[in-house]
Amino acid sequence: MIPYWNLCREDATQRSMKGIPKPAKKLPKAVPPIRMRDGTDGVRKKKAHEEDQQKVASKVRTRIYRQILALLDIADRLTLDVSSKEDRFGLEWSSLIRQIKEHYKDDVVKIVPLLQTLIMSKEGAQGLPKELYRNLLDYLEECQNFMKWIRSPSSNDPVPEEQENPFMETGQQFKKCCTEMQQQICIFENERGENEESFFS
Repeated sequence: MIPYWNLCREDATQRSMKGIPKPAKKLPKAVPPIRMRDGTDGVRKKKAHEEDQQKVASKVRTRIYRQILALLDIADRLTLDVSSKEDRFGLEWSSLIRQIKEHYKDDVVKIVPLLQTLIMSKEGAQGLPKELYRNLLDYLEECQNFMKWIRSPSSNDPVPEEQENPFMETGQQFKKCCTEMQQQICIFENERGENEESFFS
């Protein structure tokens, strides 16, 4: 009589010869971080949270600067003195200025609320340089005033030739605000300490 253990060994040999695969072993899952009882877990989570906040704040600063540049570009286009060009085609310059304003009005209306959201957000309040935050709030107020003016029907009123064009004056004033805000950011970036976060990255 053949012992039972010999039969088991023969069955296993036959299975391997027939190409029957052995049951696959389960791969071990990713090893979780070792939990310490000395407060290391809390420190690690806090550090990861701070790194995530820094990344978000960096994106907010970059987006704010881009919105300021976009508004500066619009202000520059709005303040082109088209009336000083030679009128070879008999164009009505006041009408052309109104068309230019209408062309860029929607852009201003989109950018200013977005800029307000970024500056007033938690990431903006905590991630922006304290030296610039008050200036950014003042600049935001100027942007809101300009948005209200450019949306008002009175900004389309015709102006007699002997009077200065309020559209040009308002545009020049807004352009000046945008330029000064850009300069303040660049000055901060050049003078910031090594421990201070960059405004551009």
